[in-house]
Amino acid sequence: MAYTKKDGTLVSDEWMDKIASAAESDELPGVVLSTKTHAGRPKLYEDNELKTISFRLPVSQLVAIESAVKRSGESRSDFLREAVDKALTGS
Repeated sequence: MAYTKKDGTLVSDEWMDKIASAAESDELPGVVLSTKTHAGRPKLYEDNELKTISFRLPVSQLVAIESAVKRSGESRSDFLREAVDKALTGS
């Protein structure tokens, strides 16, 4: 059987078996382009340094924020960043 990749290249079962065997024996052909890894998630703002801030809120507001965060499915930080963006842009 053969498969067609998005770029139109045909890939056969035999070719996949050959590559799988090579990979299992650490003889996979090719060149490693980069071994650089980055721990953590990608930067949110490439061109801006982020600073941590801290402030106090009434418990009732924190409870309301946590409730909204659960409904939205986003993190508290993302939720608060978006709220600040909306307040600053007036939207």
